Order: sequence, then structure tokens, then C-alpha cells
Amino acid sequence: MSDGAPRKLVGTLVLLVCAVASTVSDVAVADEKPRATMSCRLEAGSGRLLCGVSVVAQAGEVIVWSDALVVATPTALRALRSRVASKSDKPEHVVLAFVIGSGAGGRIAVRSRAVACPAGPRPGACTPVTSEVGYDFEPAAE
Repeated sequence: MSDGAPRKLVGTLVLLVCAVASTVSDVAVADEKPRATMSCRLEAGSGRLLCGVSVVAQAGEVIVWSDALVVATPTALRALRSRVASKSDKPEHVVLAFVIGSGAGGRIAVRSRAVACPAGPRPGACTPVTSEVGYDFEPAAE
């Protein structure tokens, strides 16, 4: 073995440890991202289902923008719009509307996207956040 071989081995081990530590760090950060929730209610007399998708920021962050994409619906529902962006006065909340028709119930699947920024000024530190949320819809018995 040459004199440089042990150095190369140590260098390779250091790189490997750094790569593993970086991966573990990324996983920990991913667990701390804001989470989305979805709740729905029947709009009385209108034949519509209204669903709210809300994103909650972690401590020290604020949501500055969000939208919701309808990924899938059961046959009994039709989304009025497949993508809805948040309003400027409530960037953490989006309202989706569905028309209730005939057909089977099932799972509404929605992809929530948001941008979280530090509560204080810190340029370039905003991060995108994506969450998958859903709601199990059962049509009323006739």
C-alpha cells in the first residue's frame, strides 16, 4: 500500500459520513415542513360540497401563497375548478367547490402547494411546500 492510500481511505470515509449526515438532515427538515389539512361540508340546498384546504406554517414561518389542485374525485362529484389559488388576505387557506351529481362516493384527492417564508426579513429563505390531502365523500342515501 502506498503512503497516500490511507489518506484516500480517510477522505472517502469522511465524504461518506458527510453524505449520510446530509441525508438524515434533509429528512429531519422534511418532517418540519408545514402541513395541510382538508375539511368539507355540504352547502345546504345548493347541491354543492365546499372543502377548505389549510396550510399551517411551522413556528417562525408564515405562509405567503398557496393553491390546491384537485387530483381525483369520485363519480358523484365534479370540481367547479380543478385549481384554486389562495386570496391575498388569507394566503394559508383555499376553498374548493364540487357539484354533487349521481354516482358513487369515494375519495377526493387534492395536492396542496404553498410557499413558507420566515416571519422576519431574510431574503431568499422561502421554501416550497407540497402536501397530499383528501376527504372521503359518501353521497346521501336517496
